[in-house]
Amino acid sequence: MVSLPCEDCASGYPHTGETRGRVETLHGLPTYITEPPSGAPPKGIIVMIPDAFGWEWSNNRLLCDTYASRAQCLVYLPEFQNGHHLPLSLITDMGAMTSEEGSVLKKVYVGYSFAGKIQYAAPPTSPGQKAVWGDGPATLRVIYNMAPFLYLTRASVTTPLVVSFFSSLRSSTHLPVCAAGFCWGGLYAIILTHTSSTAKDSGTPLIDAAFVAHPSNLTLPADIEKVERPLSICQGTKDFVLDLKGVRVIEGIFEAKNRSTREGKGAGEEDGKKKYEIQVLEGAKHGFAVRGNPNDSVEMGQAQRAEDQAVEWFGKWIAEAGKG
Repeated sequence: MVSLPCEDCASGYPHTGETRGRVETLHGLPTYITEPPSGAPPKGIIVMIPDAFGWEWSNNRLLCDTYASRAQCLVYLPEFQNGHHLPLSLITDMGAMTSEEGSVLKKVYVGYSFAGKIQYAAPPTSPGQKAVWGDGPATLRVIYNMAPFLYLTRASVTTPLVVSFFSSLRSSTHLPVCAAGFCWGGLYAIILTHTSSTAKDSGTPLIDAAFVAHPSNLTLPADIEKVERPLSICQGTKDFVLDLKGVRVIEGIFEAKNRSTREGKGAGEEDGKKKYEIQVLEGAKHGFAVRGNPNDSVEMGQAQRAEDQAVEWFGKWIAEAGKG
């Protein structure tokens, strides 16, 4: 499925910090691997399916490190985009285009640096006024990068890659396996919870549980009606990719699924644990779980709530899988 994202799909802020994982080829894909820092045996495996900025972006790797530490798990971040992730320079272009400051003409001719700081707001007029990444119109650069990304990472290309990785992983370990999906990756984490997502040889579900924040490209209600494995979603009220109307659809489906056990019709709850939940954060925008402003306490608080929700969810269902 290919659709045009909102401005927040390519907006955000880079986070700083030293990543502590390593890169290896795992089940055929280059993969960032990080482990619990304590040296204790991992309780399970979490596989991140990232946003459109891909597996090499520090924001995504730093969050993997956090999951490894807090959930006491092995965490994998594979290259599911075949090298077609969005460039980080797009964050600055999109920020300039949507800023309330300056004229439309100035926004179109914006220069930028890798650090995300505007260097000039018009074509350079002196030798010192120079863009690091070139000086073409920002609007054209956004279109130039977005269109190939949406096509080259469409669902018909990506889903087989994701399913193959998880199938190989499932057959190679006895540890519980969970998925964490963000933005672009949220759709694929949800697909992994579907009844049809099972290992070919054994018929075992590919994952034990999934956590998703601000997913994009969902088809409602179909993508949620097919959910079978435990799924937790963290969503903001100011997300134009999945708006409040879509949130209400998901809430209704999850309520029915969780009620099914009490009515003797299915498996919506296990030992009092809800298998399906969506938590909605007031004022949170698309991308808040991975790309929030590190200098904004509100945005960092939203990211922390998503992190806490994910860690709690993984802990609950990894422990449940361990009972089997």
